[in-house]
Amino acid sequence: MFQKNVSLKNHTTIRIGGKAKYFFTAETKEDLIKAVVAAKELKLPFFILGGGSNLLVSDRGFRGLVIKYGQPLSLYVSKGLEWAVGIPGTVQGAVCGNAGAFKKSMKDVVEEVEVFDAKTGKIKFFKNKDCRFSYRNSIFKKNKNLIILSVKIKEKKSNIKKIKQYLEHKKENHPWNYPSAGSVFKNPKGFSAGELIEKAGLKGKRIGKAEISEKHANFIVNLGGAKEKDVINLINLAKKSVKNKFKINLQEEIQFL
Repeated sequence: MFQKNVSLKNHTTIRIGGKAKYFFTAETKEDLIKAVVAAKELKLPFFILGGGSNLLVSDRGFRGLVIKYGQPLSLYVSKGLEWAVGIPGTVQGAVCGNAGAFKKSMKDVVEEVEVFDAKTGKIKFFKNKDCRFSYRNSIFKKNKNLIILSVKIKEKKSNIKKIKQYLEHKKENHPWNYPSAGSVFKNPKGFSAGELIEKAGLKGKRIGKAEISEKHANFIVNLGGAKEKDVINLINLAKKSVKNKFKINLQEEIQFL
């Protein structure tokens, strides 16, 4: 379905963002390819939107085509991805950012990724080693021309008890009562980004209607009506404070549009 001037606020988990000039929901991978090809021919900037998590959209919006596509990651929780319970994104987005939790990640389960190369117009298949997975990264995150169509994972029966334990842990330790984009920063080697931000005295710090969560300092929540600049200011404050106190450079995990 093709639309004009669509607010992206309702398509992101943090509920922030201006309007997309053009917006298209791709129901199939064929729809997705057609939309990308059309955008390229029209020299129109395009962005593939999954579940809208781990993303901060500018209040100015996006003067191009936003294509919404992807299968919910939640469909895979019963197929061996117990750790993915409660993660709101798509499996395509999870592969792109090598999403993970509880010391596990997509790198451990991906068998093959079907990709459309927007540069060459060809469909390619990437085996696990071709994906160049690293911590919260992959070849797909580095090369925006490589668009994930589908993902084949090593399926196995999930442990229901484990799913319940993981969900309880997330409910106890993550902010579920307000919209957020998920983890803002990558964990520096040997450290927890949340703990560093908390030790820098920023837990509960507010700018505008955005807050560094009282529950987990690596989450920035929208208390209602937060603006992009509020979140950016908190991100910059956290980076500066952690750098000054611990001489550690925090790197963003979230993407910006």
